[in-house]
Amino acid sequence: MPTVVGIRFKDSGKIYYFDPQEFENLVQGDAVIVETVRGPELAKVASDIKEVADAEIIGELKPVIRRAEQADFDRLTQLNARHEDLLSRCSEKIVEHALPMRLIKAEYSFDGSRLTFYFTAEKRVDFRMLVRDLARTFKTRIELRQIGPRDEAKLLGGIGPCGRLLCCATFLPDYARVSIKMAKDQDLPLNPSKISGVCGRLLCCLSYEHEQYTQIKAELPRKGSWVQTPDGPGEVIAVNVVRETVTVLLAESAVQEEYKPEVLKEATAQVAQVARSRNAEGITPAARMASPPREPRQPSERRLLRDEIENPEVLEALALLEEGDWEEPREQGERRHQGERHQGERRHQGERPHQGERHQGERRSERPRQGSNAEHLSILDSGQPHDAQRRQRMQQSGQGGQGGQRHHPPRQPAPLPPPAPELPPPPEIEPKDLAAPQPPKGQGGPQRPHQRRRKKK
Repeated sequence: MPTVVGIRFKDSGKIYYFDPQEFENLVQGDAVIVETVRGPELAKVASDIKEVADAEIIGELKPVIRRAEQADFDRLTQLNARHEDLLSRCSEKIVEHALPMRLIKAEYSFDGSRLTFYFTAEKRVDFRMLVRDLARTFKTRIELRQIGPRDEAKLLGGIGPCGRLLCCATFLPDYARVSIKMAKDQDLPLNPSKISGVCGRLLCCLSYEHEQYTQIKAELPRKGSWVQTPDGPGEVIAVNVVRETVTVLLAESAVQEEYKPEVLKEATAQVAQVARSRNAEGITPAARMASPPREPRQPSERRLLRDEIENPEVLEALALLEEGDWEEPREQGERRHQGERHQGERRHQGERPHQGERHQGERRSERPRQGSNAEHLSILDSGQPHDAQRRQRMQQSGQGGQGGQRHHPPRQPAPLPPPAPELPPPPEIEPKDLAAPQPPKGQGGPQRPHQRRRKKK
């Protein structure tokens, strides 16, 4: 890690690192001569000797030449004594070349080999011919620098609206980033004359306390919000960030009172505790409107019976009884028989059945037929297996065969409706009666509104 010393060329300038070399006893405030890109310069020590990381060093590390002597200060004073003469002669040359420039300051380097002029202008200026003329006049190397309003205020100095010397000319090394939002956060009047400095830009001091204002405002209630106070609820009508208090307009007495945020928090906690206790006692409307706890549903007798029976077929019969799938609604059965009757009439008349009816019949034929209510009840009463009872009924009705095989009887077709009575044939109409009536001579037939009669040439 290299050993460096902090050097500053102006009171409000940046700090640059230099190599102290053999000068190990340099302290803050000592005047030294250092080597720069422009040649030797007179500067002051801004920080003591220390070690820094390589990443903090920008560019080449220049050395400290020697300590400054009284002769160095006398020479610099003699060079600056010609400041007014330099500005007047340069202004004459600017008028001769008709350039839109305004001179601010002129200064020599420490060894007098370079003369720098600072000026302001609204636009970029082509001053190449002016530089040649000034070099022939002053017999030295000339440099022109265009600066902005902030740099102008920094070079000239002055007194700010607060009554103190300008921050940029005394201690501020860099220009702070200032925005109009900072003035709004600090509740300042958005008047340009109130928030602007000597340079015509926003005050640099707006950024000094912006972070503190933001932190304090985050802890205080916002303006227009309702808060709970020891004297009752009220609306916040003002926020004092400096005193960290809020002004509340009480709802009951319409009196304005000032409170600290800690007092508001305590009052809110007390009101919340009272509300919770009343809610637990059932006094609040929310507790009264709450529905009573729902009693558990008692199982039915069929479900209790189903839990006691272990026979799977009996359990299946009980499930069908609970679901109600064994019986068909009366209206649905009537609509089905009516649809079958209409379908038979269409077949008798030679019409093709509707596609939906055909699919419905196919789905109905594919669906397994379920037993009736009486069948399930008989199973439950007897306690015998389902297949044994069905086989016994089939043998009694004569449908049982050898080996327990089941023979289905042929399905009888639905009876056809009686044929419709024949209607008498329609009367014969001669072709002459079908001819349209002819209009009388001289009168044309009916014309459509969109047709136009063509004129004969």
